[in-house]
Amino acid sequence: MALQQNELGTVHISETAIANLASHAVTQTYGVVGMTTPNLASDIAATITRDPHRGVVVSIKENAITIDLYVVLAHGIRITSVATSIINSVRYLVEKHVGLPVEQINVHVQGLRIEKEKSSSTATR
Repeated sequence: MALQQNELGTVHISETAIANLASHAVTQTYGVVGMTTPNLASDIAATITRDPHRGVVVSIKENAITIDLYVVLAHGIRITSVATSIINSVRYLVEKHVGLPVEQINVHVQGLRIEKEKSSSTATR
């Protein structure tokens, strides 16, 4: 849990709140098709519990935030460009709202999704 102290008292910020911010930033990034979990077991658990921030792992040590993101990207885009865009938008949003430095953001590309082409033929009667 992240701590912020000021003259009025202490503010505790949970990992869940930070994960929610990061998840929102990732899903708004161009080229991201979805988010997934690091392995099959946690994917099943996230599906059953309908975890809203699936694919985001936040750890806080000494008020420095580390975020691991597990994403699925669209096929045909430059992976490094999308990953850089994800890192920049997550860092900006979390640091803006939480007020603590984000030490590290790791983007794990778990897969690429190829969209099926829509058939141009129409059914004849």
